[in-house]
Amino acid sequence: MAWCGYMVDPIDIETRFSNSDSLAYMDSIFTEPTDEDLELIDRIQDVLDHLPPREADFVELYFFRHMKQTDIANIFRVSQPTVCYRLQRATIRIRFLLDMPTVDMDDLRKDMRGFLADPIDVDVMCFMYETRCQSEVAKKLGVSQGFVRHRFIRTIDKMEVVPTMMEYASLFRTISNNLSVLREIRRVPKDDGPIYAVD
Repeated sequence: MAWCGYMVDPIDIETRFSNSDSLAYMDSIFTEPTDEDLELIDRIQDVLDHLPPREADFVELYFFRHMKQTDIANIFRVSQPTVCYRLQRATIRIRFLLDMPTVDMDDLRKDMRGFLADPIDVDVMCFMYETRCQSEVAKKLGVSQGFVRHRFIRTIDKMEVVPTMMEYASLFRTISNNLSVLREIRRVPKDDGPIYAVD
């Protein structure tokens, strides 16, 4: 059997595999992160606590420890598409949390007390800012999610007609419009088949 192929010019090999040519584009990869980069990394690590634990683990392993999605999938015994989906979902959650304005909780509570007569409404608004989760607020207050949702929306509607409360109204309306961003849906196995539960 005859060998079929062609001769490669040695100059072509040198051009293709020369370190000086092929690695020149990688300078930016090896530079030190700027102060802004480090600040953003710190902010992202701070908001990881607001993600579902498994998603936070995936983000940590993929973005900060540079593991491959397939390796993460093997560790957690899930499929690679599951890891990919959860990373995409985590990215949306992180972006939402980073874009939220920071409010001092003492100032928020003081301003809510000055605006709202009922202490439970004050708690609803403060806890909704803090957790961004109706079910968490309902658990803390010992009430239903429907109660929390009603009081939350009613208070936002009141704020939107008071000029001094417009910033808070905008903040809380953003939270209200994005509640599903932070909601976690997980599979709960049952004898009669899988159902989905919302955290």
